[in-house]
Amino acid sequence: MTRSNTLVQTKLQDAASVLKTYLEQSDEQGVFHIDVYKLADENQIPRPVMLAACIKALYEGLLVMEWVFHCPHCGGVPKETVSLHEATHDDYCPVCKVNFANVIDRNIEVFFSLHPGKAPQSKALKERYHNLMRDDITQHMHFDWQNPHTIYAVDVIQHPLYREYFGAETLPQDQSLELMNSTILFTDIKGSTRMYSDLGDAKAFGLVREHFRILFECIQKYNGLPVKTIGDAVMGSFVDGRHAIIAAVEAQQTLRSYYQNRPEKERIEVKIGIHSGPTILVTLNNRLDYFGTTVNLAARIQGIAQPNEIILSENVFAPLEHKTLLRKYVPRVYRSTHTFKGVDGVYQVYHVRP
Repeated sequence: MTRSNTLVQTKLQDAASVLKTYLEQSDEQGVFHIDVYKLADENQIPRPVMLAACIKALYEGLLVMEWVFHCPHCGGVPKETVSLHEATHDDYCPVCKVNFANVIDRNIEVFFSLHPGKAPQSKALKERYHNLMRDDITQHMHFDWQNPHTIYAVDVIQHPLYREYFGAETLPQDQSLELMNSTILFTDIKGSTRMYSDLGDAKAFGLVREHFRILFECIQKYNGLPVKTIGDAVMGSFVDGRHAIIAAVEAQQTLRSYYQNRPEKERIEVKIGIHSGPTILVTLNNRLDYFGTTVNLAARIQGIAQPNEIILSENVFAPLEHKTLLRKYVPRVYRSTHTFKGVDGVYQVYHVRP
């Protein structure tokens, strides 16, 4: 186990201990719709780690989880489910009398509660929640459910531990969910075909497997999700573009350090492309996957990168906080203009060599 994995496990154990104590000491109201992020903040535990503790407790049967689909117009809840299997792209609000699309980082909320088998819960708790919602909609024409502690569906779906424990939780084959903004990272290896030819399949794949480990660790370290491998390439997804940038920089630095003392034929050099924008979540090959123009363009951007280079799209480079972040790692970023096969338009991209 690497040092970073050991630290993650230690933090998760600490979070699990805090959660256990909270459940033992809280009253019935406190263990219904647990305020997970408040619990994290009060105990100075990173929110993704506390969320991981809840996901682990869900897997172990200590907690239950609800997916709550809010109407984007009135904030009401036309549908609640306990499984993604019941999710649909569109739903109907009987209050507003409109159809709406479900967007995992906009209108789908997630709640964790103590499993009823551990302590019976009064139906009044659920009724109180629905009555509060109904009263707000009646009096103010809107139920304000969003706050700094809200857990959105994307927080759970993007969490590596959720994918590990609940990989079989997928959407119906004919359904998709929208994601308004996702940052997609693609990697590939320089000259992998030649490496397999020169070294033989077994030795070359051993090196590639180590490179996968490094990339996966860097992606997960910065709250990203390693979505899949495609041959020798890796696709990762991030909620926060800053995390994608840091993960890419650290990955390049770590890979360069790891392979620098090896013979030239055994050195793996990686190209990385990053783009952000809307995507859709679908089920493919019995797992959740991401599709859309944003994914396609991220792959195209990776295709023009040089070995040991990261190329960012304008969407990723433009935010001021992203430019400020990049100054910590590189003295200069180079801009170029490109067109991409199968994608309309001319694009400005930014070359980073950490």
